[in-house]
Amino acid sequence: MLHAQLTPSYNCAHYVCDVWELEVGQDIRPTMACFLARPGERTAGLSLVRELERLAAPVDPCIVLFRRAKATPHVGVFIRGRVLHLDKSGPIRQLIAVARIGFHSVRYYAPRKVDHRPV
Repeated sequence: MLHAQLTPSYNCAHYVCDVWELEVGQDIRPTMACFLARPGERTAGLSLVRELERLAAPVDPCIVLFRRAKATPHVGVFIRGRVLHLDKSGPIRQLIAVARIGFHSVRYYAPRKVDHRPV
């Protein structure tokens, strides 16, 4: 997981799915289908309402959705007190306060069929 790189066919959502499966043991690719497209085609639409439960605060583990105006949504995994996400330079593990810089919205989600523990 530490050597993943962004490519036209592998984005931050693919990375989230891989990390989630490794850490939690659950394949969330069907849940994340709206994010698995190429940049510009990714959406954060109605499938979030159906597939993910919005959380008021981060729990360990959960999916973190980052949004900024006129840009493709970005996702990461909150695990062990930090956000693990993939950017142009590769995987990054950061505090939420640092990872959220440059984004106007940060929301937390859990797949509806996953048990999660409050942080």
